[in-house]
Amino acid sequence: MSHFEAMEALGQVTIYDLLENDQPTFTVGDKVHAAITQESDYEAYMYLEAYYPNVLKKPGEIVEILPKNQYRVDFAGEMQMMRVHELSF
Repeated sequence: MSHFEAMEALGQVTIYDLLENDQPTFTVGDKVHAAITQESDYEAYMYLEAYYPNVLKKPGEIVEILPKNQYRVDFAGEMQMMRVHELSF
C-alpha cells in the first residue's frame, strides 16, 4: 500500500477533494489547452517544458474523466493526467 493509499484509507483529504464538484467541468471530446504558466506553477511548467513540450504548445482532447477532478488528455499523441485547474478551453 502506498503512502497516498494509506492516507486515503485513514480519511485524509486534499484541498482538491474539498473543492470537487459532482459535475465534471469538461466532457469527453472537449478541446482544451494547458493553463499552466511560469507564474502560476513554475515547477510544473518547467517540468512540462523539459519533458512534454507538446502539452504546453498544442491543444489537447479529453479522452477520459477520472475521479477527483482529473482528466486523461491526449496532447498530439502524448497522454497526460491533468487536474481541472490545469486546463482551460
